[in-house]
Amino acid sequence: MPQRSLPPTAAVDEENPRLHWAAMSFTILVMIGAAVVGLTASDHFTRLTMAASVIACIALWQTLRDPVVLTGLTIVVLGAVLGWGLNFYDRIWWYDDFAHFTFSLVSTTGIARLVLHRYRADTAALLLVALWLSWLGIGSLWEIGEWASDQLQSTHHSRGYADTMTDMILNSTGSALGIWIYWRWLRTPVDAASVLAADARR
Repeated sequence: MPQRSLPPTAAVDEENPRLHWAAMSFTILVMIGAAVVGLTASDHFTRLTMAASVIACIALWQTLRDPVVLTGLTIVVLGAVLGWGLNFYDRIWWYDDFAHFTFSLVSTTGIARLVLHRYRADTAALLLVALWLSWLGIGSLWEIGEWASDQLQSTHHSRGYADTMTDMILNSTGSALGIWIYWRWLRTPVDAASVLAADARR
């Protein structure tokens, strides 16, 4: 009687990578922290941000199951939890600047891992500049959200024109560095093929 052959264990593990127990524990603790900060927040901007963070982490793991991307996102969420939950934004004068720069670096690297292989460009520079400009757009939406919260609920997320401009500069420099690091050391063969395929068509 013929028997159904099962795929090798290595192939199954490759298709469904597992998050290391330490990284999983770290992610769960950060998600609990984000939930607590969101539930105890006094403004809608913080609540929405924390809720979106938890949903994004769960959705990423359920759909993509990429440990590197999930860990990167968790680090970004941890920064927000420390900033709002422990009031690091007010207690540590440089924390906001550090957060904007580091969050942009880590987030852009994760986005590059997720999307670069899905697009084609004549040169790598075009592909990377498009990614950089996309992150600047996300950063702009964040600043608009902070301003709207200040106007509607009298919060103090945005602290004037100079603060907004500094945030945008740090977003752009952190993102640029993250893109350079990714393309220089972390890119996959599929990422490189997205440019080579465009060259072959010309």
